[in-house]
Amino acid sequence: MMNSSKQIQMSGGDDVVFSAAAAASEHNNGHATCTSRHISGSKPILHEALSMDDIIQDKTTNFTAQSSNVFKWTTFLLLGGTILGTMLPQNPALPSATWRLLSSIIGYTYFLSWSASFYPQIVMNHERKTTRGLSVDFCVLNVLGYCCYTVYTTTFFWNQRIIDEYKLRFSSDEGESAEVTVQGNDVAFALHAVVMASVTLSQIGIYDTFTARPPSKRVLVIILATIASCIGYVCF
Repeated sequence: MMNSSKQIQMSGGDDVVFSAAAAASEHNNGHATCTSRHISGSKPILHEALSMDDIIQDKTTNFTAQSSNVFKWTTFLLLGGTILGTMLPQNPALPSATWRLLSSIIGYTYFLSWSASFYPQIVMNHERKTTRGLSVDFCVLNVLGYCCYTVYTTTFFWNQRIIDEYKLRFSSDEGESAEVTVQGNDVAFALHAVVMASVTLSQIGIYDTFTARPPSKRVLVIILATIASCIGYVCF
């Protein structure tokens, strides 16, 4: 036996409470009976009984549609990663062409998948014109983390001095220098991620304002401590 009640507001200010009792058994063939109770002199309305079969069918349809979307986007991301991994430059440090191709395909697939994950939240915030339900602390720390990650990947990819120092410091006992594993898809993801994380954070200020939804004091302490540590490391 499953009971549910729902109160709705009718036009003209009339409140009506619908009590729906559904019993899926051999006696009622799985149909739900609906009764109405008038509270404030509401006008008569027409309503129809819902069957448990209709409810189950609706849920099954929604699940099938969602599964279809997941499969479609997964296929799209895998195909896109395969195309990019095949066409774009690959890591020459890997021992064989097979490993270079496989590494490149996996790298660009992760780049597309992780990059795509930023957009649903941004679109939802724009459509709702609010960021309620989204953690402000998460957004602030996300920007901080991706800023640090972007500095790391870009310097390891483009700064030859840092690359040489890394190879020298972590060379093997046999004199073989270490290889820097940062690749182009890592840099592309880092740059894209810091932009998208910043857009998400800015939506909090646009739609709800940071006065109404400020970050917590703990997060502010983490940010100040990170900045102070970086300055201290560089200067001393």
